[in-house]
Amino acid sequence: MRLSGLLLLIVYCFLAACSSDEGPVEQPVKLEISSFSFDQFNPVVKAKINQETRMINVVVPFDADLKRLSPTIVATQGATITPPSGFIYDFSNGLDFKITLGQEVKTYSASVELGTSPQNQILSFEIPEYNKNTKIDGLNIELTVAYGVDITEVKPIIAISPKSIVSPASGVVVDLSNPVTYTVTAENGEKKEYVVTAIVEDPETAVRAFWVPDPSHSNFLRSYADIQSGVDLADELNFNVIYVCVWAKTRTLYPSQVLADNSSYDTPQEALFHNYTGGTGDALADLITVAHAKDIKVILWYEYGFMSRWGSAPTPSNDKILAVHPDWVGINNNGKETNYNGTDFYYNAYHPDVQQFMLDLMMEAVNKYDIDGVQGDDRLPAMPRNSGYDSYTVGKYKTETGKDAPSDYNNGEWVRFRADILNSFAKKMYTAVKAAKPDCIVGFSPNPYPWAFQNLMQEWPVWLDEGLVQILSVQCYRSNVASYGWTIDEVLTYFNGHGDGKLVRLSPGIILKGSSGLADPEVLRGQMQANRDRGIMGESFFYDVPLKNDNFKQVIKSFYKHKARFPEL
Repeated sequence: MRLSGLLLLIVYCFLAACSSDEGPVEQPVKLEISSFSFDQFNPVVKAKINQETRMINVVVPFDADLKRLSPTIVATQGATITPPSGFIYDFSNGLDFKITLGQEVKTYSASVELGTSPQNQILSFEIPEYNKNTKIDGLNIELTVAYGVDITEVKPIIAISPKSIVSPASGVVVDLSNPVTYTVTAENGEKKEYVVTAIVEDPETAVRAFWVPDPSHSNFLRSYADIQSGVDLADELNFNVIYVCVWAKTRTLYPSQVLADNSSYDTPQEALFHNYTGGTGDALADLITVAHAKDIKVILWYEYGFMSRWGSAPTPSNDKILAVHPDWVGINNNGKETNYNGTDFYYNAYHPDVQQFMLDLMMEAVNKYDIDGVQGDDRLPAMPRNSGYDSYTVGKYKTETGKDAPSDYNNGEWVRFRADILNSFAKKMYTAVKAAKPDCIVGFSPNPYPWAFQNLMQEWPVWLDEGLVQILSVQCYRSNVASYGWTIDEVLTYFNGHGDGKLVRLSPGIILKGSSGLADPEVLRGQMQANRDRGIMGESFFYDVPLKNDNFKQVIKSFYKHKARFPEL
């Protein structure tokens, strides 16, 4: 037993000695990627590594650029990584990484995904062509909307954070007459509620008008369908006034008993402009109804005023009024029928019976129709400067001054005498209209002063001083922007120095078509801008037909983007 144990001890010691001589046994090295991260993010984004499948999965922030990511890779010591760690790579389609140690090679596949977005913001909120600006303050949105926009049925266009959704959706019809709540849900499910409030802007206040001449120049008044079409155009272009010709060439738009009683027409219908068709059969009544439905005012334009005819002298044989009242003809300093420019022949506006005829003609319409106003123009009240040499006027001058009418029609006292008669008519006209209908507007459309006074005895600064002009549409008919600017400055000189100077009363006349054809649309743009530069927000255009031209429409729409409120006059 002792011998056996001793032998075992000797064998153990021998083996231990041998082992000590060879040193420790080395374990095999495990080749792997132990860490994969993107250190450019804060906090650092670390990948999940499946060593069995050699799949590397990483979720980076939602707004990361997958094409520009720089990985930090830790692998077995001594191993070579391909592509190497620390450089920028495109991970949009995944990327393989090889690690090599000696003869051993392993491949890992890296897959990078974007995380879900937490963003849930409204970036912009607009109603195209309607709202002027949007204010986003936290979760409150204030939308400024132009006057006249129907906000009960609008389609907001909304821009939101990427990958989020909004309810109600962009482009969905909503009623903004009361605040509306919009919910924005992020990709990760987080929600925000925005409250949208529409604020209707105070309207631009201006007279935006155009003239409609008698049917020989325009189809506007020829039928009920034409009236509807014309008013629709006015509404499309955001006009709020139509000046309609009701008196020209000894004819009227409406049946006038006053005209029939003072002419050789057998009936009021015989003296109408034309045979109007459709509607009620009364062109003026139909125009008023259709225009008022669009909130457009109708102001009667007595175009010919005291003028009898154009082109040739009036006589009892060619003039229906002179056939009954031959003594109503105007006479100039040469004893001939008075005229301006050899073409515009006049009745005697200094005669009380002629003045009363005009007043009766106006008041007939004022009392019969639901009109919004009356307008005199460059012929009402007006007379050529060399007029007044009829027996009545020279007799009146003799009675009141004790003097004979001077042969010089520019004599200061003689000019003052005749101008006062015309000024008194302007006052009679205003007073009569206001007595019948206080809300009925009285307007005038003379030529620029002092030319208007020097040639046609129109002293409109005096009418302003006496408070007789509610809308002044001076005919600033010019063919270029520079001359228009000079003319409107001249008008403003007299306008600002007389009356109350309120610019809302001023709606300068701009010509769209004259004897030389259509105006240049860019000249029109410049003229309208010239008005804006001077604080004038409205115009009166001559006349309706050119408004159908697409180039003119484009220019006018660029200034008349929304409805304007008619001024309180």
